[in-house]
Amino acid sequence: MLFNLFALTSDPAKRIVRFELSSTVQDDLTTYIKNQENEFELSTEVIPFDGKYKPDSGDVLLIDNYDDIDNLSNAILNPISIEVVEPTESFFGYIKALFTGYTLESGEVKVLLQNFDKRRIISTNGLSIFHSSNVYKKIEGIGLTVDSKLTAILEGRKLRFFSFFTARQMFDLSGYYKEATNEDINVFSSSDAVHVISKEGLIEISDSWVRRKISLIQQSDILGTVPIHTMKAVASKFNIPFPTVNINGNEVIDIPLDKPALKVLLRFLDEDYYKSPLSNTNFVTNSKRECTF
Repeated sequence: MLFNLFALTSDPAKRIVRFELSSTVQDDLTTYIKNQENEFELSTEVIPFDGKYKPDSGDVLLIDNYDDIDNLSNAILNPISIEVVEPTESFFGYIKALFTGYTLESGEVKVLLQNFDKRRIISTNGLSIFHSSNVYKKIEGIGLTVDSKLTAILEGRKLRFFSFFTARQMFDLSGYYKEATNEDINVFSSSDAVHVISKEGLIEISDSWVRRKISLIQQSDILGTVPIHTMKAVASKFNIPFPTVNINGNEVIDIPLDKPALKVLLRFLDEDYYKSPLSNTNFVTNSKRECTF
């Protein structure tokens, strides 16, 4: 059994494309990904995903009855029917995930996925070289780096993943998490990274949209992983209001109780703007489309 390699893209006209691999590369890829699959399957506990539980090391999150709307399994079953990838840097920029897989004895398809971003593109811009036989040689044409670990496994209709943050970059998971409850909003308000002048006031103005955003922000743990000064600097680049206040010598986010201002801030915290400078691309809304502001 040898694995084929596919890409899931954000281009609706070419949602799934296939890489033409040499026999040597296909052999190496198969061994490489099988080892990653074995590592992934060492997960000690499977936790049903509800948008609230943050997995510990060794835990894996599960969405049961996941709808494979992109029909990834069809690519595994019928690889020759999939269009070959366009070998240009602009098209590689649309890639959201790499995936491969195989058919189980039960007849179900097991899809093995890796999140992908522009940093894994070996560009044709400049001079790219690699070490071989004691010398450095020039890389001819565009290339990419296959990651050393899997992001997710889709087995039949069961989607397993370690990080909601990375899985969400590949799939729209908005239909699988729950809105933040009043208790969840209180937990959010008690974060060391924010200041809320009135928890009751925040609960009062929290409609379904606000509650979904708070749930996503809590799940991504952006408040615990990205320094306030980094968020503030990037917000400034995007000309997005980012109010802060000094509490006990620490700068924290001052959560507004004006609903329009609150929604602007929550959208910023949820949309990963802090990563965009790495690719010099600005994004807005869940579609992650490019914007010019």
